[in-house]
Amino acid sequence: MKLFTTLGIIVLLLGCTSKEQLPEFKENPAANAVDQDKKSLDFFLEHYDKFFTTNFNISECPGAAVVIVKDSTVVYKKGFGVKEIGTQDSVDVNTVFRIASLSKGVTSVLAGNLVDRKELKWNQKIRKSVPSFTLRDKAQAKRLTISHTLSHTTGLYKYTNTKLIHRGMSLPNIIASFRKNGVVAKEGTAYAYQNAMFSVVEKAMEHGTNVSFDALLRERIFSPAGMQDASTDYNTIKNHNNVALPHRYNHYSKKYYLTSLHQNYYNVIAAGGINASITDMGEYLKILLGNRPDIISRESLAEIFNPVICTSEDDTYVNLWQGVSDSFYAKGWRVLHYNGRTIVYHGGNVNQYKGQLVVDLTNNIAMCVLFNAPNSYNGPVVPTFLNYYDFYKEMRAIL
Repeated sequence: MKLFTTLGIIVLLLGCTSKEQLPEFKENPAANAVDQDKKSLDFFLEHYDKFFTTNFNISECPGAAVVIVKDSTVVYKKGFGVKEIGTQDSVDVNTVFRIASLSKGVTSVLAGNLVDRKELKWNQKIRKSVPSFTLRDKAQAKRLTISHTLSHTTGLYKYTNTKLIHRGMSLPNIIASFRKNGVVAKEGTAYAYQNAMFSVVEKAMEHGTNVSFDALLRERIFSPAGMQDASTDYNTIKNHNNVALPHRYNHYSKKYYLTSLHQNYYNVIAAGGINASITDMGEYLKILLGNRPDIISRESLAEIFNPVICTSEDDTYVNLWQGVSDSFYAKGWRVLHYNGRTIVYHGGNVNQYKGQLVVDLTNNIAMCVLFNAPNSYNGPVVPTFLNYYDFYKEMRAIL
């Protein structure tokens, strides 16, 4: 897959800015600065919209939705394409997608909420609240904590028991099955991405609150944040009247075709079972930018973004992005050193849905994009957004 560059962007922007007039001097320099910031942000959004639209069309993906939040405000929100190929049923800002592994970040935000209320501890032992969990190495099973689970550092082989998820096994039965699994590393020393093990945290949260995991998500995150279309089950998305349906890509015919919604990963909600619209994700980005201390404190937010384990040798996908020097996994989040600053990121992939989310902590801007099919733009969509925004910052001195 060919990565996009910013060369075309630079030519476009230089061509546009060459006709711009310098602003007239105003007596209130503070007001003038605010006005210029707004004009330059509007300029960025106008051209990013053209840029995204062009690359989305090139990808031929059926549908997508994008949201950008700057500081505490949704500054861009838009649907692209159609919910179902061969129709004129357009994706809008309330169209529901599966967000796949972006669910892991939501789970970690919920964990932070429980920590704030002293209903959970980061160093809490898993077996303290989930006694049905154990491993062949019982001593290591007893040492595993919430932090190990959320950071994929339990010492298990990557994707342990994922096949049980695909079989539709219930989470309690998946947890019981871990007794057969051995470890390949001591806890806290190695990174290995998990779905089944990550979701064990659901039962720890339920134990500490006496509330079901899906109800906790609704009561602690979805409802207070105003995520009105968010849900955690197959029946809700199946019966929703505004859904971007999943599509497969046939590499031989080079065409997309409609496929079915399936129930995989709704049995492990914490790892990949959340549904949401791009409007919901905009409200969620406000949380991640630290604007909702009623949902998660800045201290707990900093903790879930705090790197736990280096993944620079394992995370080959993000390490191919131009500007990334090191990568880490925190708690439900990837953390990247990107062009001298810290970027928080995660991607998602389930049932042909693709999702990408990035939070630029230095510039206080965040973006999420949801697709209803695999496509050539899914990979570079985050690095091109970051590159585009970097160039915009450079251009602000000219505008």
